[in-house]
Amino acid sequence: MAQDDIDRVYQRLMDESRETGDLDTGGPGADRRGQPRVKANATMLTVRAELRVSAIDVSVSGLAFFSDFPVQIGQPLNITVGNLFTVDVEVVSCRLEPSDADASQPVYRVQCRFYEEEQGKYLLVTIKELDKKKAEE
Repeated sequence: MAQDDIDRVYQRLMDESRETGDLDTGGPGADRRGQPRVKANATMLTVRAELRVSAIDVSVSGLAFFSDFPVQIGQPLNITVGNLFTVDVEVVSCRLEPSDADASQPVYRVQCRFYEEEQGKYLLVTIKELDKKKAEE
C-alpha cells in the first residue's frame, strides 16, 4: 500500500516537473545518474551534522549539492531532510566550480548516489513537497 502511494506521488511529481521544465533527462552527468533529475531549490538538507547545504537536483538514484568544502569521492554520507528522515549516500564526484574573481571562497559541486533507489524516491518526493510548501508561503 505505501509503495503504491509513493509510486503514485513520484509519478505525479515527475509529470509536474516535466510540465514546469524542472525535469532534466540529459546533459552533463546524465549518463552517470541513470535516472531523470528534478530541480530542487528551497529545501535545506543536512549533510553530516556540521554541514548544511541546498540540493541542486535530485533523482531516484542520486543527488547533487554545492559545498564550501571538498568531499572525498567514495565517502559515505548521511543526509537528513529537516527532522523527517535520513538517507545514506556515497559521494561519486566532487569538483571545484568556476567562480567569479570576487568569490571569497571556493564552491564545490558534490554528486552522490543513493545506496537504495527507494530511499532516493522518498527523498525526492519529500524535497519537492517541502519546496511546494515554501513556495506557497
